[in-house]
Amino acid sequence: MFRSLLKRSRPAQLAGAAFALAVIAALVWFTVHAPERGRDPQAVAMERDSTQFFAVERGITALAQDITGGATHSIGLSNEYALVQLNDGTRYYVRIDKQRTLLATALADKGSGAAPAVFALGEVHPPAPPLTALARRFDNPNVVSLLGTLLILGILIFMMNPMRSSLFKTARRPETRFDDVIGIEEAKEALQDIVAYLRDPKKFTELGAAPPKGVVLEGHAGAGKTLLARAVAGEAGVPFIALAGGDFSDMFLGVGVRRVKKLFALARRLAPCVVFIDEIDGLGKRSGSGSSSAAETENNRIINSLLVELDGFSANSGIVVLGATNNIRNLDPALIRPGRFDRTCTVGLPNVEEREALFALYAKRLRTDGSTDFKPLARLATGLSPASIANAVNAAALLAAKEGAASVAQVHFQRVLEQQLMGGPTSAGQSLMNAAERQRIAVHEAGHAIVAKLLEVGIVEKVSILKRGHALGVTLVTDEEDIVLQSEAQWRARMLMLLGGRAAEALALGSISTGAANDLERVSSMAWRMVTEFGMSTRIGPFSYAGLPERDRRIAEYPEVIAEARDIVKALEAECHALLTAHRGALERLTRALLEHETVSGEVVEACLASSDAPLDPDARHAPSLALVA
Repeated sequence: MFRSLLKRSRPAQLAGAAFALAVIAALVWFTVHAPERGRDPQAVAMERDSTQFFAVERGITALAQDITGGATHSIGLSNEYALVQLNDGTRYYVRIDKQRTLLATALADKGSGAAPAVFALGEVHPPAPPLTALARRFDNPNVVSLLGTLLILGILIFMMNPMRSSLFKTARRPETRFDDVIGIEEAKEALQDIVAYLRDPKKFTELGAAPPKGVVLEGHAGAGKTLLARAVAGEAGVPFIALAGGDFSDMFLGVGVRRVKKLFALARRLAPCVVFIDEIDGLGKRSGSGSSSAAETENNRIINSLLVELDGFSANSGIVVLGATNNIRNLDPALIRPGRFDRTCTVGLPNVEEREALFALYAKRLRTDGSTDFKPLARLATGLSPASIANAVNAAALLAAKEGAASVAQVHFQRVLEQQLMGGPTSAGQSLMNAAERQRIAVHEAGHAIVAKLLEVGIVEKVSILKRGHALGVTLVTDEEDIVLQSEAQWRARMLMLLGGRAAEALALGSISTGAANDLERVSSMAWRMVTEFGMSTRIGPFSYAGLPERDRRIAEYPEVIAEARDIVKALEAECHALLTAHRGALERLTRALLEHETVSGEVVEACLASSDAPLDPDARHAPSLALVA
């Protein structure tokens, strides 16, 4: 049924194409083959039979003798050749492109015989392979001009044709199901009524229920919006029509509007079905009248046409339109009012359990050693989308192949995630640092790690003084679970961890360095937000400057805000200094371990805090983690 519907929609298109081809063929034939009017019939016949003349070649001397002796019947002259026919029917040709003076002399000295008939020929050439002959034929400027014009005309007609079947990607019944979409359980639950409606639209109309005509899927890039849309159609067992918002735009006015009409005409024939418009914000927003350009006017017409089609759906049409965007605020307000795209479904990033399942899913395609623990990998991959996780798994396989490993091991996954999250592999520039610089970096990172461990900011996985990207060293901390809300105490603990490196330098070395610039910037930003957004302020109180209108957010003019944020940072710095002073022995032991091994695990940090006699395991320095402090 589906194919027959498509076939019935194309007869007019096929007939028009056949007619156009016939016209083009006729024009080309008449241009190439029609004889020129007013020319000598002998010249036309000689050009037509030129192959017989090119069978024998003679020189200009033989031609001069034939002319003088009266044996020449006719001569046809082109730019390069003279085609000669004698009275006895003999035919031959002579190259004259460099002997025109001799030819003129021979024709003038015709002797006592009758003068031959002489006429001009067009371009004639010896027989050649078909492709060479075709190329020569196209040397005709008129032919080239005509064929070029016809070719451009054909391309323009094809581009302006809104009926191109390749524009819409249609699947009869997608095989994707909700079980294939890992995570985003809330989004799948929110779309269950859409699936039920597509399975039986009449059931809803009998109850008087009007299902949503359109749903906007909002989420990060790579979060799985397209896969979720296919799963909706797959669960319902209905056709899936997909395209992107940018596909409606075209260089020709009116084409986009016709594509909208074509899209929904196809949807009505295939109903019940799902229409999916990826990157729907590519349609843009309607501009006001007045100084609108032609492109903006065309964009307005496309959006208006889409609105008309959405308004034209009946309650039992069986058509649901799903649109995907990274930011719903980029959509035209008229699209997301009730009765059109009247529901927004948020597609969030996976949590730690869902990331673990994604790693296990994608790793099934690889040959692993069977001992991979996906839990720590999921903890490392905080904030990664499903597409990013799939890319990381593939990168681990590439790394294993490059190293000639028999299978993909845990260390390959860990190294890839570290490179993605920390800015590339370790740098060889570490050897260029002098002893004083290495000492300062070790003290700095030890301060971060000791404070993080004491305040239980997270799981300290690794501490390194090796250069990674722009960072001279890094302290890696992960969270057992994804953090959604933070209390004021947790917020302050993270600020103390950031200040730990600077405070350690001041305590152990008696001075600070520029290496703490990024830490200080982040702490200052967090203190600013405490005062201006979170209401964690003693002077200003429970008030948020973020609630002010945009034009009134000149909070830099309020000196009390800066003063209180500065006081918060100074108080935390003093607290961090006191904390490290109380555990200075652990700070010094961890510093020595870093200078010796360059990279140590969280167990070494714990051992340094527990006892000065705790053994340092140099092999425990490859643990994975997420870079939080540099």
